[in-house]
Amino acid sequence: MPDFVIERDFPGLGDLTEFQQNQTARRSCSALHGIAPDIQWVQSYLTADKVYCVYSAPSAQALRDEIEKWDLPPPASISEVRKIIGPSDKEE
Repeated sequence: MPDFVIERDFPGLGDLTEFQQNQTARRSCSALHGIAPDIQWVQSYLTADKVYCVYSAPSAQALRDEIEKWDLPPPASISEVRKIIGPSDKEE
């Protein structure tokens, strides 16, 4: 199943305490986790003013449908992860 990154704007996130940041990310990202059997929250990345949540899902449309169905705030973007690379990967 493909992975997707959901980008959410969150001004002032970097100014919160670590506990507040964790709670904010969990509330924002766990909202979709488990509401459909084929949508799973993988992990999140927090910046000073955004949360990036990675989900496994059948499609971006499936995520959009669930967000709309549950009347959750719309994300800034939903992007499919096409490839993951890192410093230990060899160039082809």
